[in-house]
This record gives sequence, structure tokens and C-alpha cells, in this order.
Amino acid sequence: MDGDVPAASDRDLWFPLRAYAAAAAVVIFVSILAHAWLRPLHSGHRALQGRAWFHAFTWWDGWWYTGIAENGYGFFSTTRQSPVAFFPGYPLLMRLLGPAVGGSQLAGFGLTVICGLGAAVLFHRWCTRMFGPPTARLAVWLLVLYPFAFYLMGAVYGDALFLLTVVGAFLAFEDDRPVAAGLLAAVASATRPVGIAVVLGLWVLALERRDLVRQVRTDGYASLRRSFRRADFGLLLAPSGLAAYCLFLWVRFGRPLAFLEAGSARGWDQPPGLRTWLKLRWFGTMAHGPWGNGHAGHLLINAAAAVVAAALVPRVFRQLGVGYGVFAFVAVVLTSVATKDFVGMGRYTLAAFPCFGVAAGILVQRPMLKRVVVVGSAVGLIILAQLHARGTLVS
Repeated sequence: MDGDVPAASDRDLWFPLRAYAAAAAVVIFVSILAHAWLRPLHSGHRALQGRAWFHAFTWWDGWWYTGIAENGYGFFSTTRQSPVAFFPGYPLLMRLLGPAVGGSQLAGFGLTVICGLGAAVLFHRWCTRMFGPPTARLAVWLLVLYPFAFYLMGAVYGDALFLLTVVGAFLAFEDDRPVAAGLLAAVASATRPVGIAVVLGLWVLALERRDLVRQVRTDGYASLRRSFRRADFGLLLAPSGLAAYCLFLWVRFGRPLAFLEAGSARGWDQPPGLRTWLKLRWFGTMAHGPWGNGHAGHLLINAAAAVVAAALVPRVFRQLGVGYGVFAFVAVVLTSVATKDFVGMGRYTLAAFPCFGVAAGILVQRPMLKRVVVVGSAVGLIILAQLHARGTLVS
């Protein structure tokens, strides 16, 4: 963390809103046009899609979230894909807002846009605190122009809500509001399985900031009572979202970890084990194909996102400390290990917001490389957004 960080100006306060609005307007416009006028790339699933403009944003996981919002968690199976693999935070909000806006799909679109905007604003505040205004502005551009950032701009996925609550939790902790941090982390842990990264990151950050390891060594465990205030126990709320979902699954299906077991279903084929952890499926595709249907490219761009983000994790440890480093490590490295072929890592890395901050710190000192990265990211964002709107599984 930088020692002397200049204060943000009034102009900086409006910057993340303008940056997000500019990027989101282009992404939404391109997505709607692509869905309406270009050939669908997954016509086999067309029965699940309509021709309304918002159907450009409801492909793939959007179907699952819509089904959960409208019908709940109807069944669980280890051999057949089932809704329990998707955490309830996002579809629950879709269900609550759907009647007011004309349906759960419109509610999902609106939720993603609102949460994406909120995430950009909070991320800018956090970066300004940690790095100063110039780096914070670049970090926001890196986030909103990231090739997979369309998941924050209308796609009916839970990633925007997750990012909003994650950044909000860490920012609340930095503002010395541990109860708010714990509550926001609880929502994050009810939104995505990797919410455990937020829990661990916050707890380690609290230990780090209170310097408890050194105090225990010198003064014994009695120092814990002096170092922690009553409000700090609000951080214990962080895993309650995950705990509540596990309790629901236990009561409903007798399987508290059903969301993990569901990954082994046919089509997902992602059971825990060496075959998944060693990425044998990914290496097999890279070696033998098929290469002509876009599948290899799909695997490559997700692997590239994971590798770049993982390469930034050591810098997060050095610059921001162990708490943020643990969060980034779990959100990127351990999550990568748990995927069979890196699919999903393009959007999962959106959650690793400290990596965007330290990347901006690197690029702000290298103007030429900064321009190449920003322009290249923007082009990639437009390409991937229109592919998603046409039915391609991007991440």
C-alpha cells in the first residue's frame, strides 16, 4: 500500500460512473445488435431463447438463474445437471425484483447493470485509497474494459453482485466498519462458492492489521482480548451466507455440500480429483483438437486470463499485504485448480479486484504498454460481448 496517497478531487468522484456508463453503453448496444441481426452460434439451444432484446443477456447460466428465480431448487442429482450448483444470492434478488420490473430476466439484467456500476464506484474508492487517483482511474478502465467485463454489464450472471459485495466488504473494513464488512461478505458467500476467499481474506486482514501474531508471541493470548473490540466480531458473520445455503441443502436434499457434488454431472464433468486438478482435458484439447469450432480458442482465452491474474498475485502480497494476497490467491489460483479446463476463469478473475489495482500500478509507469493493453482489452470486450449475445459459451 502506498504511504502518501493524494486525495481524490470532485472530478474523480464522477469518473467511475462515466467510465462504466461509456463501456456498458457500447457493450449493451453491440450485444442487442448482434443478437438481433447476426447468426446465432448455438442454434441447438434456441428453444430456450426468445427474440426480445434482453434475451441477448440470458444465455447459459442465465437460464439456470432464471429457472431458480421462477421455480426454486427443484431437484438434485450427481448424474444430471441440477440447479443446486448455482448459489442463491443472485436468483433470490431476481425473484424479489421480478414482479416490479416485468419478469425475472429483466430483473437479472437490471441487477447486473446496477451492481456492475456500484462495483466500479466502490473499486475506484478502494484504489484511490490504496494507490492514489491516477492509478485508480487506470484501474477502473482496466476493469470495465477487461474482455470479460460484459458479465458486469447486463449478462444474467451473479458475478456483478459478487464483485460489488466483495469490494464493499473490504472497503467497509478499511473504513473501520467490521459489522458492515461481515454482512457484505455474508452476501458474497451466498452468491458464489468462491465467497470463502472473501471470508479468509477478511479474517487474515483483520489479524494482520491488529498485528496479533506478534502480540501473541510477546504478550500471550491475553493480548487478543485487548486488541479486538466487540464490533470486530462482526467479521464472524462473513461465512453465514455459505452456511445458510449448506443448511438449506441439508434440510432439502440431505446433502449439505450438494453444490460441490453437482459438478460431477454429465456435461459439467468436473469432479474433484487429479484429472480435474491436472487439467488433463485442457491439455488433451490443446494437443489433439478440435481446433476448428472455436472450442480451443475458448479454452485458451480462459487459461490466459487465469495465468495473467495468477502472475499478479505475488505482487498483491508484496504491495497490499497478506490479507489481500490470501483473497487473491484463493480467488484465482485455487479456483483455477478446481476447474477441469480453466472454463469460467475469464469471469472468475473479475472478482480478484486487487490484481486489477496492482496491474494499473505497473502500467501507469509504462505509457506505451498501457495504451496497448487498454485498446486491446476494449477490442476483446466488444468481440466477446457479441459472441456471448449470439450464444457462444465464452466463460
